[in-house]
Amino acid sequence: MSSQFPAAITLTNSRTLKMQTGRQSHQNKHQHQIDILCQLPLEPMEYCRRWVTHEPGRNYRKACINAIAQITGTSPKTVKDWGRDFRYRPKYVTRILRQADLINQFKQLVAQGIINLPSDFTQE
Repeated sequence: MSSQFPAAITLTNSRTLKMQTGRQSHQNKHQHQIDILCQLPLEPMEYCRRWVTHEPGRNYRKACINAIAQITGTSPKTVKDWGRDFRYRPKYVTRILRQADLINQFKQLVAQGIINLPSDFTQE
């Protein structure tokens, strides 16, 4: 995060993200950006490029199909029926994939120690 106002992101005990900065307007700007991002669609192929590892000797398309099926709660056959590049997918899928993308990014920030979860955060 490059900014003239250093920020610490923490998850409060009320389970809400809170960004603490030197300025409230700076915080509001970031919150607004996150709200906008949540509304943007993420196409299945873009999700796969970001989160499905291409392993030599493994069928990448099959790995994508399985990942998308797991995220959306649909069967792999249903996802496969969306076409070669998933262009016949239902519109709602792009919203689910955006949410999964944000969760994956959040997990990375937690793993890197950039975001600290409270000790009583649900571990399920």
